[in-house]
Amino acid sequence: MEKLLVVEEAFVARGRGVLLLPRFTAGPHSPTKLAVVLRRPDGTELETVATTETSHVRGALAPWAMYRLAELTPDDVPPGTELWTRDDAGTE
Repeated sequence: MEKLLVVEEAFVARGRGVLLLPRFTAGPHSPTKLAVVLRRPDGTELETVATTETSHVRGALAPWAMYRLAELTPDDVPPGTELWTRDDAGTE
C-alpha cells in the first residue's frame, strides 16, 4: 500500500461525489483510476475508487490534479483521513 495524501478538505464540485484537497502534481504516467482505502481519524476504513482529475493549467509549471471519490459525500471524508492505494488493485 502507498499513502497518497492526508485529506485537508473534501468538497462538492461539478460532477458526482467529492474532490479532495490538497491537490498534487500529476506525473505523465499517473493512473486515472485507483482502488483506494480511506483510513479515517476515528479508525474506520472504507474501500472505494478514486479518479484523478488533472487541470490543464498554462505556463511552465506542471499541471496539478485532485482525487475524486464519485460515490461519497464530504461527511464521508473528514479532514485527517488518509488515502491509500489498495495492495490487491491494479491501475488503469
